[in-house]
Amino acid sequence: MTGKQAIALVDMLVGMIPNLKVELIEPYLAKGRPSATDYKALDDLAEIIALKHKENGFI
Repeated sequence: MTGKQAIALVDMLVGMIPNLKVELIEPYLAKGRPSATDYKALDDLAEIIALKHKENGFI
């Protein structure tokens, strides 16, 4: 997937949810074998998701 395709995918998903009350967080897209940086970015994303779930009383 090229950078342009990734951006188009994110834009398409955003366009599909205009009537939902959701908060969008920055996506992380990686290609190929994950590096230490990729794993760190995924850990950060997981922390953000966990925090948002706590803030909204889901956990």
